Amino acid sequence: MRKHLTLLLLCCSFCLAAQIPVKYTLPPCGTAPGISPWLKDYASRPQEFVSARSLDTLYVGIQLHLLARDNGTGRFSPERVLAAFCQLNEDYAATGIRFYFKDDWNLINSTAWYQHANIPQGIDMMLTNNVPDALNAYFASGVAGNCGYNLPYAGVAVAHNCAATGDHTWAHEVGHALSLPHPFIGWEGKTYTTLNPTPDTLTYDYTYFHDTIDTQIPAPLDTALVEYLDGSNCSIAADLFCDTKPDYLSYRWNCDAQSNSTVKQIDPAGGEFYSDGTLFMSYSFDECQTRFSDEEVAAMRANLMTEKASWLTDVPTEGEITGAPDMLLPLDGENAPVSGAELRWASVPNATHYLIQYTRISSFIVKEFELVTTDTSLVLGNLFVDKNYYWRVRAFNHWYACTPFSPQQSFYTVPVTAITSPESDNWRCYPSLISRGQALTLEFGEEWQQQNLQCSVVDVTGRVMWQTPLRSSNARIRLDLPSGNWPAGVYHLILAGEKGVKTRSLMLQGG
Repeated sequence: MRKHLTLLLLCCSFCLAAQIPVKYTLPPCGTAPGISPWLKDYASRPQEFVSARSLDTLYVGIQLHLLARDNGTGRFSPERVLAAFCQLNEDYAATGIRFYFKDDWNLINSTAWYQHANIPQGIDMMLTNNVPDALNAYFASGVAGNCGYNLPYAGVAVAHNCAATGDHTWAHEVGHALSLPHPFIGWEGKTYTTLNPTPDTLTYDYTYFHDTIDTQIPAPLDTALVEYLDGSNCSIAADLFCDTKPDYLSYRWNCDAQSNSTVKQIDPAGGEFYSDGTLFMSYSFDECQTRFSDEEVAAMRANLMTEKASWLTDVPTEGEITGAPDMLLPLDGENAPVSGAELRWASVPNATHYLIQYTRISSFIVKEFELVTTDTSLVLGNLFVDKNYYWRVRAFNHWYACTPFSPQQSFYTVPVTAITSPESDNWRCYPSLISRGQALTLEFGEEWQQQNLQCSVVDVTGRVMWQTPLRSSNARIRLDLPSGNWPAGVYHLILAGEKGVKTRSLMLQGG
C-alpha cells in the first residue's frame, strides 16, 4: 500500500472540492480527553526536565502521508501541502520547535482510509503505514468526522478542508502529539451552561487514546478536576498548566476584540470569567488563535527531549533556498507544440524538488496540472491547440519549503506540423513531423556556426535513443536520424555546445 514516489501528479483536483465537508460543519478535534502518564510526571517536577538543550532549536522530523481514493484522485495538492507545512512552522516559530520533512511524501491510494468514518479505521491506517522515529501526519478527505485527531501511539490526522493558510488544526493536533491536552479537558462531549451548578470534577472516556492501544473496550473512565478562576488548583486541575486560565467551552466559539470568549462561565466557587481565545489548544475560531502558553511550550520541548527524542535531528541537513527558478524553455510567449512541449528551468542551489503548475487561467485560481519532480525539465502530453498556457515553478527541499514561485510565463500551442520562424540567432530545425528514416534540416546563425556540438534524441521518458558528435560546419546541414526502428511518438532533439543548448520537439509518424 505504501508508495514513496518522486512525482506527484494531480489533474483537475478542483473538481473534487464540492465533495469535501466544509470545515465549520466538522467538530474541531476528535482527540479524546486524557492526561498522559508522562505529562502527570512532568507536571509534578517540571524543573527536573530542564536540560542543556532548553534554548536550542529543536528540529522535528515529520513523515507526511497523503491519502487518495483507490484510483489516485482527491489527494491533497502539493501547493496546499506546502502552505499547510509553512503555517505549521509559523505557528510554532515562538516555541523554538521547527519541523522538516523526514522523507519524501508517502502517497497512499485507499478509499477506505481516504474517508475513514471512525477511529479504529484510522488506527489501522496509521499502524499499517507509519514510519519509525518520526511524527507521522496523515492528510485525508475525512478523518473520523473531525477536522483532526491525534493517536498518542500512532500519529495525527488532518482533514483537507481544515488545513488552509490561517488554519491552526495541524498545530493543535501536533500539540496533542507533544503531550498537550485541551485547556477544557473533561468538558469534551459536554455542553457548559450556567443553568446548572459547575461541578468540581468531570469524568471522561478516552477509549483509543491511551499511550498504547486499549485492550479493554471501552476504556475505564477517568476524572478531571475543574479549574478554579483564582488558580488555587491550577497545577492539578484541567490541563495542569497555571498560565492557561479556566475554559469550559468544548465547541467552536468566536472571540471579542480582546480575544476572549463572548460566553461567560462560572467556576465551582462562583468566580466569573471568559475563556482565552488566543490558545491554539482551545476551540476558539482560527482568527482568535495566536499562541501556545509558556508552560505549554516548556512541556512540549521537554516531551521532545525525553519521550520523543527519536523524532529529533541535531542540525538541518539541507541548505536554505533563497530564490525562485529561472524559466528557460519555452521563452515567454513562444509557440510550443500541442503535443510533447518541453518545459525547462534552471536548477536552484540547495533545491531537491520542484513544484510545476500550468493552467489556461493566468490567475492560477484553477490549476490544470501540478507535479513535483526532482528534475529540471518536463515533457508535456497532449494540450489544447491554439491556446495560451501559463506555467510557473517553485523550488523546495525537505527543510525549506516556504519558497516563492517563479514569475509566471506563457506559451501558445500550435500544431506539431507548424514550422516556426527562425529564432533571434537564426537557429531553426525542420520538419517537426517526420517519417521513419526522414532527415532533418538544421539552420545555424553565424554565432552558432563552426561549433562542436553534442547531438542527442530522447523520448518522452528521457531515454536516449541516439547520440552523436556534430560539427555545425555550414549555415545549413542535413541530419540523418537512425529512426527506422523507433516507435511512433514524440521525441526531443537536443543540441548542446559552448553557446548553450537548443531543443526541438519531433513527432515521428507510424507506418
